[in-house]
Amino acid sequence: MNVFYFSSDTYLRLAAVSMISLLHNNKTIEFVHFYIADDGIKEETKALLAKMLSKYKADITYIPLPDPSELLDFPFKDRYQIGHSYPRMCIARLLPESIERVIILDSDTLVLGDLGKLWNCEMGDNILAGVVDCLNLKAFNKQFALADGQFYCNAGMFLVDLKKWREQRIEDVIITTIKENNGNIFFFEQTLMNFSCRGKIHKLHPRYNSYTLFYAFEYDNLITWRQPTVFYDKTEVQEAIEDPYIIHFTRNFYMKSHPWKEGSEHPLTEVYRRYMMMTPWKELWKDNRTAKQERQYKLWHKIPQRMLCWGANILYNKIRPLMTWRNE
Repeated sequence: MNVFYFSSDTYLRLAAVSMISLLHNNKTIEFVHFYIADDGIKEETKALLAKMLSKYKADITYIPLPDPSELLDFPFKDRYQIGHSYPRMCIARLLPESIERVIILDSDTLVLGDLGKLWNCEMGDNILAGVVDCLNLKAFNKQFALADGQFYCNAGMFLVDLKKWREQRIEDVIITTIKENNGNIFFFEQTLMNFSCRGKIHKLHPRYNSYTLFYAFEYDNLITWRQPTVFYDKTEVQEAIEDPYIIHFTRNFYMKSHPWKEGSEHPLTEVYRRYMMMTPWKELWKDNRTAKQERQYKLWHKIPQRMLCWGANILYNKIRPLMTWRNE
């Protein structure tokens, strides 16, 4: 199994939790090859991670982080105009030619399930497999340019058929799209990967990327807020909550959702911290929200969630799509 992360020195301690949980819950996998796009990871940090992995059937390869202007043939104004996770959309060039399939994971994930079925799933003619994000594609048609019924997946987890990706020159499509939009892409590489593979994405069960929205909002309220064009039914989302294979601790205004920080409210916080204690980095991060952010958080929770979601629907699906998106 090939698994790809992008990480800096700071966030490698989160990737370590993701890795150790994957290995602990996938002991039947013959061998796991981890690949990390290296954004300045220190040698002492790498040594600690290597020691952690030494007891498992796994190895790790660090890939020096390429300059995005060279990688994507566009004169970006700064390194992260296209987002911090830009290496993921050039994964075919970064990984060895011999690799034909890879799982891409965000560092803020926890793997609790057996990924064997995912790794061996039949993708047909599809290039990507992922979990659909909770979005109204019609409202954001200008940003996403996807047809009715096409999938827009959350990039916290992708299974990629690199053979088809290379054959169909997906990275050329990505580079062309960046140039056509002058480097300004809504939701960065997530949008570029979904757009470039449109019509060739396999929809997975939401348990493979059980993100924070599932836990922070009642299902009906979430639908009221986001009004998703293509999504999952209530039973599927409940299955993802009760039996998640991959949990994605995305940031959310309504929930203190990062279990590596003090004050986390995510219902799987204690589960995450058990795996955190299996890594060399056991200390919790401080809650770094400002006083203003804390006041806003308290205000949201004084409003009934149903009412809050009605208001959020107007802002998210009526006003935000009209805004001009400028990464710079």
